[in-house]
Amino acid sequence: MRLQLKDARIAVVERRLAVMTHWSLFGAFGMGFLLSGFSAAQWGLGLLGYGLILVGFAGHVVINHVYDTGFMAGEVALGLVLFGASALAFIGSVLLVPDFSPVNLALGICGFAAIVASVALYLLIRYGTRGSWNMVHSLWHREGRSHD
Repeated sequence: MRLQLKDARIAVVERRLAVMTHWSLFGAFGMGFLLSGFSAAQWGLGLLGYGLILVGFAGHVVINHVYDTGFMAGEVALGLVLFGASALAFIGSVLLVPDFSPVNLALGICGFAAIVASVALYLLIRYGTRGSWNMVHSLWHREGRSHD
């Protein structure tokens, strides 16, 4: 019993280390290319940055599969906060920067759409159509709304 508990703790630490190492590589390079793409208004660099971030997400899903876990609550919260903060920063830039490039506008919209689509695809693959609908439906009723 004690050995199993120790093995479980080691597996948790190994998974955490794998996730942090993976995101340190793909997240750092992804954000670097993404910021370079926005600052130079270049499609190639920006799309490469978004691509590396999506590879980071896909790799995190693979790590979860290897360790037979899902996303931890803190990981989900961090992802939502980072997505929301970056969306607010993008919207603020569009509204407040007078010479905001049309390339940057298109790059931001394409990137955010790709991220939303990849999360939706993950939910469909992981939980299926019915399971994904049940999650949304249960949240809908939990808030006291009606779907009529």
